[in-house]
Amino acid sequence: MNMLVEIIMKKSIITIVVAILLVSLTSTMNTAAAERIIELQTFLHVMVSPNPTGVGQTVIITVQMDKTSPTAMGVTGGDHFKGYIVEIKKPDGSKEQRGPFEAWSTSGFFLFYTPDMEGTYVIQARFPGQWINTTTFATGGYLTNTKYYFKPSESKPVELIVQAEKVEPWPDIPFPKDYWTRPIYAENKGWWRGADNWLMQCYNTPIRDFCVTTAFAPYTKAPNTPHILWTRQMIFGGIAGGPFGDKKYYTGLSYEQFYTPLILEGRIIYVEHAPTVATPVFGTRCIDLYTGEDIWFLDGVNIAFAQIYDIENPNEHGLIAHLWEVSGPVTNTTAKIYDAFTGRYLFTIKNIVWGGIQRFSAGPTIFGERGEILSYYLDNVRQRLVLWNSSLAIHKAFPWVGGEVGMIYNPSMGGVVDGRLGIQWNVSTPKLPGNPTISVIGEGYILAQDRVAVSTSGVYKSQFIYIDVCFDAKTGAFLWTKNRTEIYSAYFRRPMVISEGRYVMMDESELRLYCYDIKTGDRLWASDPMPSGWDIFTYQIHIAYGKVYTTSYSGHVYAYDLNTGKLVWDFYMGNAGVETVYGSWPTYNGFTIADGKIYVANDEHSPDSVAWRGGRLWCINAYTGELIWSLSGWLRNPAIADGYLTALNCLDGKIYTIGRGPSATTVYVQQDVIPLGSTVLIKGTVTDKSPGQPGTPAVAAESMAAWMEYLHMQKPCPSEVKGVSVDIYAIYPDGTYNHIGTAETEPLAGGVYGIAWKPPMEGTYTIIAVFNGDESYGSSSAGTVIHVTPAPPEVATQEQVESTTEATKSAIAALQPLLAAMIAMTIICICLVIYVLHINKRILRQTSR
Repeated sequence: MNMLVEIIMKKSIITIVVAILLVSLTSTMNTAAAERIIELQTFLHVMVSPNPTGVGQTVIITVQMDKTSPTAMGVTGGDHFKGYIVEIKKPDGSKEQRGPFEAWSTSGFFLFYTPDMEGTYVIQARFPGQWINTTTFATGGYLTNTKYYFKPSESKPVELIVQAEKVEPWPDIPFPKDYWTRPIYAENKGWWRGADNWLMQCYNTPIRDFCVTTAFAPYTKAPNTPHILWTRQMIFGGIAGGPFGDKKYYTGLSYEQFYTPLILEGRIIYVEHAPTVATPVFGTRCIDLYTGEDIWFLDGVNIAFAQIYDIENPNEHGLIAHLWEVSGPVTNTTAKIYDAFTGRYLFTIKNIVWGGIQRFSAGPTIFGERGEILSYYLDNVRQRLVLWNSSLAIHKAFPWVGGEVGMIYNPSMGGVVDGRLGIQWNVSTPKLPGNPTISVIGEGYILAQDRVAVSTSGVYKSQFIYIDVCFDAKTGAFLWTKNRTEIYSAYFRRPMVISEGRYVMMDESELRLYCYDIKTGDRLWASDPMPSGWDIFTYQIHIAYGKVYTTSYSGHVYAYDLNTGKLVWDFYMGNAGVETVYGSWPTYNGFTIADGKIYVANDEHSPDSVAWRGGRLWCINAYTGELIWSLSGWLRNPAIADGYLTALNCLDGKIYTIGRGPSATTVYVQQDVIPLGSTVLIKGTVTDKSPGQPGTPAVAAESMAAWMEYLHMQKPCPSEVKGVSVDIYAIYPDGTYNHIGTAETEPLAGGVYGIAWKPPMEGTYTIIAVFNGDESYGSSSAGTVIHVTPAPPEVATQEQVESTTEATKSAIAALQPLLAAMIAMTIICICLVIYVLHINKRILRQTSR
């Protein structure tokens, strides 16, 4: 079904072709004296997709006529062709008829159909014919003052083959578990579940000041280890030394917040300003998310937030990224719009009725469903509630010639838009108690709040009465108002989020949380009191994953069930001993929640110039409260996107970007030609290629924090560091691929590894070392080649020679008696022969006489 929806979204291909034709042809203003009657043949076409399809799978049937109406313009303007009928003949011979349909201005339309049996369906469309009269206006080459008759027609029958098996969708490419960078190739559908941008300082609300800091990014992946990708010095930080002793540079935590970054398409965008309350702006800088290198700088420009706007009209479909600089009072605000890729100025919107970027709350400015900027302005004096819509102003200011508002996105370079065009509605409100301002907008509701002093005699929990007022965010309709006498907050901590129809507030007197129904204003539950007196400084509350999260100066992070208010888990940061006055490490800034994890840093509102030690950035499992990792540093108010976290470390003035980095693997052998039967030592290294520490050894996740602190924070080198695993493979001479072993690297020796191996056969081998990557590093591999020659002839060893000699001696000794006897017999034989010869010689002599 998703595939079909995408096909529908692409139906505008036909629209675009015809629209280009309409624009290219000159409108005819003909003043002919006599009215003409012209009959035109029509030709109808029907298309169906996917074809073939499976039983129960929905197809889209598209019908298109060749002629366009003489008067049709835009989306709904003029006369459209009507009365189309689509007939569907099923495999069993029965027929279905759909319609009548009215075509778009481009003379086409579509419908869904779901076949319920196997076989061949026959689909045919019919047009009944239609008269259209032109008077003073005609387009597309038609004449004015003419009666046109478009004759009936029917399409050729189209066969739809329906099979038992469903047609499988195009296979998705899984979201990578490796190192990757933007842009995301547009065919990689589904990656949106792990990739996201951070367009406003609080993700989807515009301001992240010293006391409004919680944020929840529901789509992006987030770091699972404290691996540092890179650092960049942003301001002077750390200890100055000399006569200043242990005093550090000013952190900006009290008010200024030196680094509140946006992240857009693999780029970090942030405003640089002076370290004073007045905060003069130096400009806006754009750097690379993966390297920290400069891309562009806008001198003197104060970018408030980024925007990705989804353009959906008959001729344009896609996203456009802008940057917004906002200035001026709420009833006459000016916005300058910049191109987010280049930083170039585009156009200006003036006279905006603007709810503002309100401190101490999430505020009245949010994104709409398509990324448009929606800003609500509550005027209690005039008793009005106003909704301003950026897309409405821009589309009205730059309309498509001859078309309706929204037909095309067409702001002119350097143009000036009257912001009053963007007022979507302006409705009256009842007279409200106090002067409530908008605290938070969510799930279709606007929550406005105020507190008024108790003015009548009596005994009260607080000197204030807290007032909650709720409006419908779509219409501005007033819904309810409630007085909260159970709440006391010295600095009026407002809720930051509406989630699952609820919002939560903190009562500092009794250290309880109170949860309210946003639809009715009714109280749903009150939590048990928090256990520590330091919990009175619970400034940050957020809702995510069906839980309410809080933290304070007590060193605890609490998670409560959103439905019941019961404590689910309690994470404790530990005992600080004599290092802090709080007993643990305090947290003033709020949570940054993403990917099932909570990131929370230790800090306080106005830290002393001599810092307490032991503060960390904590990564906690949002479901169980278990610690995943922690890293030294006051890394508050991070932004998270695409698996990376970026924050300013107030202890050294550097920007830290944490997340997976690239790696490099090497492999080599000392002897690459060896005889069969020999052993070869395969060795190499696995190193980090991240810009922050290129060429340093890669280490395991459990050693990462101490290793990063050693490399970047002047901490001692850890005495024990666990390395990473390397798999060694060999491609044998016969072409087979074999795993021959796994080696562990030794980071304290430069990241080396080694494994001894004896090749089993003669020939040439390809040796491949593979580091598969992990949550800290992307994968990498390397290869080399060895050759194995035939084994040489065996040469007797000294032992073998000595053994042979002894055996020979033993054999000779055993044969000596036999040899002696044989020698004696030989001598006797010789003597007998000599004797016989002698006797024969004497006989011969006697005979001769």
